Amino acid sequence: MTTNAANASAASRRDANWLLAVAATVAVLALHFYFLTHVGGLWRDEVNSLNLAQGELKNLSHDSFPVLFPLLLRGWSEIGLAQSDFCVRGLGVLLGLGLTGVFWLAAWWTRRAPPLWSLALVALNAWVIYYAASLRAYGLGSAMIALCAAAAWRFVANPGRKNWLLFALTATLSVQTLFQNSVLVAGICAGACVVVCRQGKFKLLLAIFLAGLAAAISLLPYLHNFTSMAQSASPLRLDFDRVIALNDLDTLLAYPLPMFAWVWAALVGYVLLRTVIGIFMKRGDDRFLFSAVTMTVGAVTFWIFLRLANFPVQPWYFLPPVALAAVCLDATLPCPAGKFRAPFFGTLASLVVVSAMFATQILNMRFTNVDLAAKRISAVAHKKDFVVVTPWQVGITFAHYFNGVCDWTTVPPMADHTTHRFDLIQLQMADTNAMQPVLEHIAATLRAGGAVWVVGGINEVSDTNFPASPLPPPLRVSGWNETPYRITWNNQLGWLLHRSTTNIEDFKRLTSQDIGDNEQITLEKVTGWIN
Repeated sequence: MTTNAANASAASRRDANWLLAVAATVAVLALHFYFLTHVGGLWRDEVNSLNLAQGELKNLSHDSFPVLFPLLLRGWSEIGLAQSDFCVRGLGVLLGLGLTGVFWLAAWWTRRAPPLWSLALVALNAWVIYYAASLRAYGLGSAMIALCAAAAWRFVANPGRKNWLLFALTATLSVQTLFQNSVLVAGICAGACVVVCRQGKFKLLLAIFLAGLAAAISLLPYLHNFTSMAQSASPLRLDFDRVIALNDLDTLLAYPLPMFAWVWAALVGYVLLRTVIGIFMKRGDDRFLFSAVTMTVGAVTFWIFLRLANFPVQPWYFLPPVALAAVCLDATLPCPAGKFRAPFFGTLASLVVVSAMFATQILNMRFTNVDLAAKRISAVAHKKDFVVVTPWQVGITFAHYFNGVCDWTTVPPMADHTTHRFDLIQLQMADTNAMQPVLEHIAATLRAGGAVWVVGGINEVSDTNFPASPLPPPLRVSGWNETPYRITWNNQLGWLLHRSTTNIEDFKRLTSQDIGDNEQITLEKVTGWIN
């Protein structure tokens, strides 16, 4: 009777875990569909990806990603599924859902159990859905690095040719999706090496090294991208700000409540503590050792990568390491029995419910409102009107949606609005009269009775004198950074419009939906001319 009761209790626990995991997965599916139907138009980074994928193959190397995601997007376009925003976003949503699928596969490979922590903390995280399901490589990259970790453990636990090939393939695909995944693959290899050394299987070290080497060799075609990055992306380079980086990480970990960050800290701390205790006591589960080393080395090397890249950090940069950590947590955290069962299950169920409840507040937020501005101008602007889009990056989105009859340009004017052309902006930074053609066209339009539509906002300038352009770069303090030039160009635009026109009409609400911070613009219509 005692044995039967114990078996029944264990079966009950398993059933409850499976039911919770299935319910969470259904919620993930529903939230992805909600995102798809509410997020609206593509913003400039997504348009950049789409334009590169639909252009010449040689231009794929100009993206900030390796080739895998652009090729998938190109294939999606070739079969006719990129004819509308809804259809093209379908690919992003599928890749976002792929991360949840990988969580299920990884949990089965490592524990023969359903995923729980990864679903509760990551898959149902609205910020993760928002960024991973966008038309960028981060959803696919997160899924691939999570799959690579699971494949590495599968090889360590059951060495063999097929499992090694799976490990090497997922490592290679991971780095072919996101460059930064290379340092996380190094962390996974480090975790695998430590485990096989502890097991005394030193012959497997060469196999692990070769899997990592295969991924590294696959990056050799991008060597020119790496060596030229310092110059080509110099307008983006800023001093790395660890406070901003930590805040961006906190955006993911503290969803939907600040206490969730403490849950992350407690779970990771538990894995690390159990690993240390197991080392000192010379016993313990190798999954803890693998997970602890992978998370630690991955976190340190990823932070170093961000520091060396010296780019402005964004929350979505942290999707891959967070997904990797989630797989490690699912692989190690036990399902307690007895008196701990109810608090454990209750905590997980609460995390699932709370995450799902808050999700629509974020998933109802548009990436951009530039598409709405472009469509409005296209519908009402006359041929004699003129559109000015600021800053120049917004022109990528505007060009995608604008089909009006009037001329338009950006601040400063650019010869190409299909992708992020940092090479062209560097030429404009070196031109102290970069805005002159724009200002002359504005003046001519207003004198002729046309309207000037300003997408992006008009600066208030208190100076009585026309704002002088900065010297050509590099500047003494900011070097090649674009920011001082962008501020001056916008001030020159604002100075002219506020001193030379009689009417500025502000279209305050293009939509009732909330707009994300990355591409939220205002729209003004300027008419009249003061002689």
